[in-house]
Amino acid sequence: MRSTTRLNWLGIFSAISLIGGVLLLVVQLVLYSRSFSSLPGGLALGGVPVGGLTEQQAQEQLILVYTSPIELLYREQRIRLDPARVSFQLDAGRMLPEVNQFRLNDDFWSGFWDFLWLKPGQANDIPLRSSYSPERLRAFLEDIAARYDRPGSDPQADIGTLGFQTGAPGHVMDVDAAVSLVAAALHSPTERTVTLPVAEQTAVRPTFATLNELIYNDLGLFQFDGILSLFLTDLKTGRELVINSQNQAPVAGPIAFSGMSTIKVAIMVSYFAHNGDTVTPEQSTLLARSIEQSDNTATDALMGIIGQGDGYEGTRRITADMQRLGLTSTYISGLLDTLGAVLLPISTPANSRTDINTQPDPYNQTSVEDMGALTVMIYQCSQGGGALLAAFAGAVTAQECRQMIELLTTNLVGPIFITGGSTPDGVVAHKHGWDSTPLNNAGDTALVFTPTSSYALTIFVHTDHTIPFDDANRLIISVSRAVYNYFGWGAEPAAAE
Repeated sequence: MRSTTRLNWLGIFSAISLIGGVLLLVVQLVLYSRSFSSLPGGLALGGVPVGGLTEQQAQEQLILVYTSPIELLYREQRIRLDPARVSFQLDAGRMLPEVNQFRLNDDFWSGFWDFLWLKPGQANDIPLRSSYSPERLRAFLEDIAARYDRPGSDPQADIGTLGFQTGAPGHVMDVDAAVSLVAAALHSPTERTVTLPVAEQTAVRPTFATLNELIYNDLGLFQFDGILSLFLTDLKTGRELVINSQNQAPVAGPIAFSGMSTIKVAIMVSYFAHNGDTVTPEQSTLLARSIEQSDNTATDALMGIIGQGDGYEGTRRITADMQRLGLTSTYISGLLDTLGAVLLPISTPANSRTDINTQPDPYNQTSVEDMGALTVMIYQCSQGGGALLAAFAGAVTAQECRQMIELLTTNLVGPIFITGGSTPDGVVAHKHGWDSTPLNNAGDTALVFTPTSSYALTIFVHTDHTIPFDDANRLIISVSRAVYNYFGWGAEPAAAE
């Protein structure tokens, strides 16, 4: 009797447990099914956690985060940017439907199992879908720059020192960089403070415009009533300054000048283009005498070598080489130290103008633009690039161009002209020249290397009347000193190794 009763109670207990388990399972299934009315755990929209929220709540949370103002810091100023100001708009309508892909990809029963064991949902982040107006953002930042920028003033030309008076310090915002930073903040749910990039201008450099002003002031101080042409290139940046002036007033160039001995730079280039791979000791001596000593007889001999025994053919080849390099106002059509027949003068863009005439040598001409460009080409070639290597590929090498610069550096006559204005720290590779008697023209073309800069400078001067050599020399030295001071302004000397 007792056994029967005990069995009945066990059966009843088992039945109740089974029914309870089924009821609990049903309850959990109902709860799990109801969870589909909210977003999956671990889900984020555009970096904003929304797991467990309804779609309506998630959308409200998304809007709350991404419409909050962006705080911009301009030095000590705090500026608030309402995203609506730059037409920032969320596209929740594209983001919320993407939630279903995570639900459809999950197996129902495996998801239910995870639900029973309170396992967190898999972390998923749906990318932010939004738009804004880059134009309005840039305009907003440019307005901030206009209100808060305090640009430093450029140094002023100082004719007393042939240098520059220090300008006032200042600060300016880098608008391009600021646009990128603020755009990133608009699309971030957490990083919504931006320190605007503001550059402090503690030592504003003089500009080429300031240098141009200083040079014209210098011409006025000399009361120079002739023609001065200048071609300057910053070898680090490639920036150029070209001055053509008559009676201290700007004129459009180019202006034809007698090539004088500066033409020997073109002759040297042509020599290496045609004979650089077969330089004999005797020819090396001719090169040294032509450049270092400015010996015309040695130069004529070099032109004979270029012309394979015919000096006049050599002049044709030199002129053709300059044309090939695009130096259309540079030519030579006669020997320098040999009297006799010469080739016909050549018409060029520089000598074809009718408003200015320096009475250049009809058989040996150039312009500062041409001679300056040729000097720059030699430097670029020495660094393994530039037009000279391209035009004479395989015929001229970087090593030969370095040899040309070494030859020009040994031209130690002086210190006069550009060399005189570029000491004591400058190393000058140059070729100068002037008329014999009467002296109406003088010029110099140079590469100048200092501890802080490298530049190419060509200066030619002309007067219709005879100008004493000392006057021409002092003028060129003074102008070159202004250029030298420009490149050295505010620079710290390079540390000694």
